[in-house]
Amino acid sequence: MQMKAFAIFAAAVGFAACALGETVTAEPSLITTREGLAAIADNLAGTYALGADIDLGGTDWPPIGNGSAPFTGKFHGNGHAIRNLACTNSLTGADYRGLFGCVSNATIECVSVSGTVAGKQYVGGLVGCITGGTVISNCIASVEVAATNSYAGGLVGACAGGSAVNRIVDCRADGFVSGSGMVGGFIGYVYAPAVISNCVARGDVRSAASYYGGFVGRLAHDDATISDCWCSGAVWGTGGDIGSFIGHHVRGTNVNCAVSAYANGPRPFCGNDPAITGGRLTQAEIKALSDGWPEAPKRAKSSAMIPISTQEELLAVTNNLSGSYVLTADIDFDGETIEPIGNYRTPFKGEFYGQNHRISNFYINTTDKYAGLFGKINGGRVSGVQVEDGHVTGGPADSGLEDVGVGGLAGKIDSKSLVDGCWFVGEVWNTNSVNAGGFVGYTADAPVILRCCVESYVANESGKSYTGGFVGNHGGGFIADSSAQSSVDSSDGYGGNGGDNVGGFAGGVSKAARIATSWCYSYVSSDGGHYRGAFVGLASSGLVTGSYYEDTENDLKAAGTSSGSDDYDGITPLGDEEMRRKESFTAFDFDDVWKIDEETYPYLRTLFSAYELWLNDVGITDEPKPEDMPKPEDMVNGIPAGVRYVFGIDPSIGPADLAEPLLDITFDANGKPCVKLPPQANTEGVAVTVLASEDLVDWTHAVEVPFDAVTGRYDPGIDPVPPKMFFKYRILIDGN
Repeated sequence: MQMKAFAIFAAAVGFAACALGETVTAEPSLITTREGLAAIADNLAGTYALGADIDLGGTDWPPIGNGSAPFTGKFHGNGHAIRNLACTNSLTGADYRGLFGCVSNATIECVSVSGTVAGKQYVGGLVGCITGGTVISNCIASVEVAATNSYAGGLVGACAGGSAVNRIVDCRADGFVSGSGMVGGFIGYVYAPAVISNCVARGDVRSAASYYGGFVGRLAHDDATISDCWCSGAVWGTGGDIGSFIGHHVRGTNVNCAVSAYANGPRPFCGNDPAITGGRLTQAEIKALSDGWPEAPKRAKSSAMIPISTQEELLAVTNNLSGSYVLTADIDFDGETIEPIGNYRTPFKGEFYGQNHRISNFYINTTDKYAGLFGKINGGRVSGVQVEDGHVTGGPADSGLEDVGVGGLAGKIDSKSLVDGCWFVGEVWNTNSVNAGGFVGYTADAPVILRCCVESYVANESGKSYTGGFVGNHGGGFIADSSAQSSVDSSDGYGGNGGDNVGGFAGGVSKAARIATSWCYSYVSSDGGHYRGAFVGLASSGLVTGSYYEDTENDLKAAGTSSGSDDYDGITPLGDEEMRRKESFTAFDFDDVWKIDEETYPYLRTLFSAYELWLNDVGITDEPKPEDMPKPEDMVNGIPAGVRYVFGIDPSIGPADLAEPLLDITFDANGKPCVKLPPQANTEGVAVTVLASEDLVDWTHAVEVPFDAVTGRYDPGIDPVPPKMFFKYRILIDGN
């Protein structure tokens, strides 16, 4: 899929067809207030136009129109914005939720909406349900959408009923969408004639039941066509038929549609029909297509998240395992023994965003079926969690169990869970059962694990089967763009034979599972166990592709066999020098995912992305050696020391020997940076102001940051939060 396929759309969105002040027909009623907008309910067949932006104030909004009395008129937004929409609180049990609840044979154009919408079913960021030949064009919804039942979409909940063709063109949905089946980043369910073209969904999608996709949950009408559309959100949950673009396809057509190759990894384009495929857009292509648009809201920065900054708050996650959490500080347990988050009876089903903060120095010792920082993740998402100096020991007393697992980050990951951007450094001990892995012990169903790495010692003391440097028993789902540097020991400790199915990356890979574009450097020992390989112990052909390992043990090849090990078509052995060269890794994406230099093996960009951003901004093309780059131990609350330096000091004026940043940087729960000056001496006649810029090199467009006397901090008040923000202070002495 080439980016140029969507060039027309990139120019069209942004209200190119409906500039402010455009004259509309039928002498519309001009609306400039919340009261005027609500009064549409008195005449649902009228023609209306916005004359100004409207702030709804975040109080309960009664949607315009419903299933028995839909809006049938015309609504011209004239490029204006409606902010702080809130269909929540006492109205969450209702159907037909959105700015508009239900519309039929209506026209809605040129309006952007932001806020939150919640309901039972037919829930959308702009409209809950459309029917009867409705036309929606040039609209944007940046709305967090939540349905307790089905039919939920970022822009429209469902397109339903009738023989007239409904049209949605040149529209965008940016918000997070959740529901229980038939959930889509753009539209939940299409079961009426429809043409949806030149549209985009950029929000994440979560579902507690079947039929969910990054763009549409279910497409089920012969006369429905989706063309020239794309989506870039992540998709996860429980239930069947999950697709990166379409969850479930019954009837209908998609033409020239594409998904982000980064967000969902190898998740199928269409959940129930592998024959339906689409293009895959790189991060660079998506960035170009989104040029001029604001950043899509980051789920980890949602104000609805529960912030975690202490040991007590982290352990309290077990009280609500379906909640949504964001880590706002590093947490060091100082060698304490803790219980896993979630277990086999009550797994973790919620969301946990680490924001690259560290959870460190803990011990877990349990006889539960699943042992890890997270015992079991079932249909949940865990993202950006860095675990350092973790010690996990587990293994149920009933050694005959097969559905068990011991791993660094998780004992078991199953259903349609999503785990991405995580890191485990530590040791894993399985004392009495099968399935031990440095990152995860056991996977099942169809989870996706993306861009994760592990450095660990993995020991299966019981001498039982399925031990791997990254995953013990990969029973289902996808692992991609991941790495393992591990010592893997499956000896029984008594001089007998070790366990079967032992590998440097994976102990075993079932026919329902896949591993792609990953590497390992591991020492493997099992005292003569069967199926022992340098990368994978037991795997049928074709299950592992585009992967690599360092060939340090001459007696072990890529994959295990009953009597030794052998080559594997999708796994390439490399020597030490080859492991340090980009050209050796022909299957890897070195633009968005990986980096490499002659001093290192491939490492994930997510680990050092903030620091690399700074290097690019200040024009440093020859990167410092890896040993000079910030490491996790050089971080303060997850902020690399190098980045703290950049945020704190303008290199052209700051003293080189300053021990601490000139500006104290903190981030609120939404990720917004605020700064506070250290105590200033000799301030008589001195005026200090703080400047903020999104470009470190060019301060021409820097703005002065307001001072908040209550907090004592300089708060830029920016919304949405930009992807980067730099600060410096300006000193004026007697006005000069």
